[in-house]
Amino acid sequence: MKNTLFHLTIMNPEKTIYKGEITSLIAPCETGYLGVMAGHLPLAANIVSGRIIVRRGEEEPQVFNCRDKGFLEVLGNNVTLLLMG
Repeated sequence: MKNTLFHLTIMNPEKTIYKGEITSLIAPCETGYLGVMAGHLPLAANIVSGRIIVRRGEEEPQVFNCRDKGFLEVLGNNVTLLLMG
């Protein structure tokens, strides 16, 4: 069976905002909203202000309002969001 979970860490310079296993991520990037799921190809993107949507299976999605710029990295089944403010 294919693994549908991947690890997400969202942090800013002061603290870790979110850390856990999720099924999908939608993040605001310079070119529009970007969706990430398990097995995504390696990627780096600039984050802009907007809504970050985190889903885990059938649970209610968690929504984080991003007011700052930042950076997103997808490498293997690990995604890191660094927010600059």
